[in-house]
Amino acid sequence: MTRAADFRIYWGAAGKIDSVLDVTHGVAVPFDTRIGASWGILNQSSFAATTQATTVDKKNSLLTWTDYFCVAPMPAYTTRCGGAAQTPAVLQNTAVMSPIAIRDSASNEFAAGSAGPPPVPDDSGVTQSTYTATGNGFILYLAGHEFLIQGAAVPASGTVWSARYYAGTITGSAAAANFAFTSETRPPAVPGLRVRVNYTGSTFNPATTTAADMARIHTVPDPYYVSNALETNANNKVLNFVNLPAQAIVRIYSVSGVLVNVLTHNDATGGGLLTWNLRNRNNQFVASGVYFYHVEAPDGKTKIGRFTVVNFAP
Repeated sequence: MTRAADFRIYWGAAGKIDSVLDVTHGVAVPFDTRIGASWGILNQSSFAATTQATTVDKKNSLLTWTDYFCVAPMPAYTTRCGGAAQTPAVLQNTAVMSPIAIRDSASNEFAAGSAGPPPVPDDSGVTQSTYTATGNGFILYLAGHEFLIQGAAVPASGTVWSARYYAGTITGSAAAANFAFTSETRPPAVPGLRVRVNYTGSTFNPATTTAADMARIHTVPDPYYVSNALETNANNKVLNFVNLPAQAIVRIYSVSGVLVNVLTHNDATGGGLLTWNLRNRNNQFVASGVYFYHVEAPDGKTKIGRFTVVNFAP
């Protein structure tokens, strides 16, 4: 129901709110007579059909912070304001200056004679059951938040209020300035805020290699012994050349210098794996022995290595 956002409240004539806009999300906030993702105003007339004896402060003629609990469907409505059998207070779309008692929420919320603990005085020694008006005003409800507003008159037509809500946790003690606010993890509620992220990546040129790149080339497994865990069956033999440059030609020779096979590697993503099936240019499995390989990169750099094969024909 609550949201972290910036709001604008547009006042019309005679205390009527024309519209409320959620600036952060670019949507209108609807009016509703009940608590919800909406807005509304509590005046003295909001309690016209509500039984005074069932309210928390026992005073329909005086607005206090506990009056918010008597608007459906607040959970407190069923436990502190007489429950579903009683008529709840209703939110209105027009502010009317009504007697109001500005007291903080640390004040006692159980009036004398109501269900709950005995009345406990607030910092000034006053219990809710004896609250007296501190002036005139109204209660504004907006998207899960309530505000007791005291003043000389309702806002003039054309007035625009701005409200910014943050969602988070306040911790600390009653000592002056001894508190901390921890914001919930969510996008900041600041209209027009832009987040810019700069990435600095590496430069990849598949046509360029270094001596260090070529030195890392080798075969897996070495020695190749009959079979290995990379193979699914005897006719699917696997010997991998790893750490190849993105483009390369691999020539395989027997120990006597006979060209066994020529493999072409071309991976634009920079992958350095090339698989050989241990077959020669005639598609026959090679015999056991020592073999040499010659890797040539596009820029002319080369690598020569050797590997051993212990093989048999299936």
